Amino acid sequence: MTAREKTPLSLLVGLSATLREPVLAAMTDAHTVVVAVGQDDLPSRGVLSWRVYDASGPIDAGEFTVGDDCGACQLVESLVPLLETLVARGHWDHVVLSAPPGMEARPLVSTLVAVLPELVVDTVTCVVDAVLLVEQLSGDELLAERGLALGMPDRRNVAELTARQVEYADVSVLANAHRSAVVDRLHNLLLHLNPRTRVVEADVAGVPGGSVARTGRFDFVAAEAWAGELATSDRVQPSGDGVTTVLWRSTRPLHPTRLNDALEDIVTGVVRSRGVVWLANRPTQRVRWESAGYSASLGMLGEWSDTEHLAECTVVATGVGLDPAHLQSVLDACLLTDTELSTLNWQELEDPFAGVF
Repeated sequence: MTAREKTPLSLLVGLSATLREPVLAAMTDAHTVVVAVGQDDLPSRGVLSWRVYDASGPIDAGEFTVGDDCGACQLVESLVPLLETLVARGHWDHVVLSAPPGMEARPLVSTLVAVLPELVVDTVTCVVDAVLLVEQLSGDELLAERGLALGMPDRRNVAELTARQVEYADVSVLANAHRSAVVDRLHNLLLHLNPRTRVVEADVAGVPGGSVARTGRFDFVAAEAWAGELATSDRVQPSGDGVTTVLWRSTRPLHPTRLNDALEDIVTGVVRSRGVVWLANRPTQRVRWESAGYSASLGMLGEWSDTEHLAECTVVATGVGLDPAHLQSVLDACLLTDTELSTLNWQELEDPFAGVF
């Protein structure tokens, strides 16, 4: 008996449920079953609604309850048995999963790859709004303020979600392209955020002008590597049309207080930055650096001794209208000086990040 072929799954993400509708229609054919999850009732009733349908019409519908814990985690756990059931029926040769607007692709895909061997992730498609993209990547508005948070503990902002959705996508659909005067700049920005992605423009009706499902483009190893922690020179794309990506590196540690005081200046003009930094008062710790819009965060990654790297600072930053020389000078000013390197007791420095990580 030959092994049954795996069923390909295409995943659709993006902030705007309205702009995603014609893209979802383009992903669906006579051999496709769709699982669409919405979050309109989440703020008021604490539930994510779902519906299943194919070309013949509705098949099933229901709700996932979201408690006080991680809403994204609960969604992933609830989706697995539903997808297992649909694949086991054997009626369709393609599954489309339309995630709620506040969901990132990465945790969904990681779970599907790990626990559903009968499925193979084929394409991750992200829909972005050409009119609002730069604004969404540049601000500090919380998802909760937009009614898009996945539960009470969700403190992500719009910029963070938008960046992460783009960074994991095989295809980025540029909706409302006809309403933007800087379409080439937006293409460039999307490719700076994710060189793996293929940018497809949608027409006036929102219909994408290229393939958005069953493309075979998804590569789990490559997607995870790009979404991972390391900031290296291969992340620096050629500057053009106002979009710049800068690689900053130093073998000196950062002064924690000066870094904290400079955070606002560092993220000005930067839509996305990621990297690993070395704080003088935490000399053995590898510290994750991440920013999206006006929000920056730091967190523990482990010990330098657990890696093959000497302690250092490496940050990659992408911006629209970004001044690389200014960013370099701001970051350089946060490093320990020659005098401090030789005279300070680093671990006695005040820690403005105590309690944060």
